[in-house]
Amino acid sequence: MHTFLTDKVVLLSGASAGIGRSLLFRLIEAGALVAFCGRSEQKMNDLYLEIGAEEMKKHFSGIFCLSKETEIVNFIRGIHEKFGRIDYLINCAGLNSARGNVEEINTEDLDWMYKINLRAPMIMMKETSKIMKPFKQGTIINVLSTVCLFSNEGIGAYTASKSGLDALTKVFRKEVRKDNIKVISVYPGGVNTGFRDTVREDYLSPESVAETILKTMNLPAEVMLDEIVLRPAIERNF
Repeated sequence: MHTFLTDKVVLLSGASAGIGRSLLFRLIEAGALVAFCGRSEQKMNDLYLEIGAEEMKKHFSGIFCLSKETEIVNFIRGIHEKFGRIDYLINCAGLNSARGNVEEINTEDLDWMYKINLRAPMIMMKETSKIMKPFKQGTIINVLSTVCLFSNEGIGAYTASKSGLDALTKVFRKEVRKDNIKVISVYPGGVNTGFRDTVREDYLSPESVAETILKTMNLPAEVMLDEIVLRPAIERNF
């Protein structure tokens, strides 16, 4: 049990599936006050039923598309009004909506992935850090991908969008360190989630990735953990 999370306010995007969903239930079990969001009304309603109406009163949620800046800003404003602070931000939402070689990339697909994989987490970081700075503490965790570290053919648009967030995160980390805000980059390799077309039981489970992320959140105050890479044993692309 991660008792250090009791009554801590955690903002989590991409909570309705995969790693985000696993994180959500672990955070709730640990006693955190979770502000979570997702795009699918059906998936979010399923979450509400599973969490239970009484438990949901402790938390905060929103159903909206991360491509809409106003929705993100209003959501974060609502969290601040309800809890008065944000202790952790976990940017977990992401997508790979189109595959193909660079010569085949549709610019609309590229723009869409940039909106969700780069622009949205940037807005999350920007708005959340404003709330964290007066407290001179906070932790921001960006779930990236090992595509930022190793180039794979056929996923250029996804790689570009995630690598853009990777670069932005490295700059942002330096900018907010003076405010004692920790910025952690998590680079998962292959994970066996619905993100993939086929089941890969030899890949990491979303539960294992979620558990590892939670462990990075409980560090001595003087430790600045910048990056962590997670790969399944079968993976050799490094």
